[in-house]
Amino acid sequence: MSGENKGEEVQGFKGFNHDWTCRDFQYAEGQTYTTDAEVVRCAAGGFHSCENPLDVFGYYPPGRSRYATVITSGKICRDEEDSKIASASITVGAELSIPKLVEAAIAWVTKNAKAVEAVEAEHSKGD
Repeated sequence: MSGENKGEEVQGFKGFNHDWTCRDFQYAEGQTYTTDAEVVRCAAGGFHSCENPLDVFGYYPPGRSRYATVITSGKICRDEEDSKIASASITVGAELSIPKLVEAAIAWVTKNAKAVEAVEAEHSKGD
């Protein structure tokens, strides 16, 4: 299932190859990129990033990748698989080290955690 929003601005995180490329597209810190192509998550259209900082590791593994904050806007396409999105516009912010990415992940989880009513289960009654 996919969803899209045409006017939203989303702060996120993006992984890159060591040379600041992603799928043969060259990026640079501080630059904004836009496309008129159809924005489709996990397809060639749009610029991809993740809302959850740790989801970038599923696409760009630590040790041989770079990571940065991004701000995405315009048409945005999501689905329920993970926090990866596609957008019509992306601005690349500052590069993040792994410790800073983990710090951002803790803040993201804290911000997005929702309280739920506890349900007593059999496994929680034992020693």
